[in-house]
This record gives sequence, C-alpha cells and structure tokens, in this order.
Amino acid sequence: MTKAYVRLAIAATAVLTLAMIARAADVPHLSGGVGSDERDELRARERDYNLKVVTARTTGDYLSGVVIVIESAAGERMLETTTAGPILLAKLPPGSYTINAAADGQTLSQRVTVEAQGLKQVAFRWADRR
Repeated sequence: MTKAYVRLAIAATAVLTLAMIARAADVPHLSGGVGSDERDELRARERDYNLKVVTARTTGDYLSGVVIVIESAAGERMLETTTAGPILLAKLPPGSYTINAAADGQTLSQRVTVEAQGLKQVAFRWADRR
C-alpha cells in the first residue's frame, strides 16, 4: 500500500510541475517535454498558445535547461525563462518578436511574427560539443 502512495505522490508532483503556468510581463507559458508522456500532454495543450519553441542538438537529441528570452519589436522583455524540457509554449500578444535561446555558452536568435490564433513553431538547434 505504501508503494501505491509513493507512486501517486510522484505522479501528482509531475502533473503539478507540468501544469504550472509561470508569467513574465503577463505572458502565460509552460515548458517541459522530458519523456513521451510530457510531450503528449504539451501537444494536447498547444491550442491554448500561439508560440512553440523546440530546443535540440543538431543530432536530433532534445535539449532542456535552455535560457529563453523573448523581446517585442519595441525591445520590451516579454518573457525570460529556463526551460524544464525541450518544449516551451507561450501565449504572446500578436506581433513581431526576437527570441534568444542560450545553451552550451552559445546564444541563437530568431525573429518571429505570431498571430492571435494559430501556433507558430520555432526550432533552435545546437551543435554537439563533444
């Protein structure tokens, strides 16, 4: 019976961690995607967001712990977060943004335009430094 409680506690913690929505400049966002169950959960929630950022190595291996900074065209910092997995979902006001993603001592940048509806997907890929 104790093992069942431990499994339930672990499952509840995982769900709560994934479900937590943090805010910066009132931008709802969440990240995760470590493991197929988390990726499935994020895919199910994509319809509530208009930006999806995926981080990986050029080998195709997913990458977490990436520092993401999103700035508006006017230079306003809209979001700054460290990803808890390879996928970040955000709900930004429609407009143009610069996304900076930092990992392995290297910062990559992309400019995107997001709409009120629909999902804009952006991928960042870092070379393997082995």
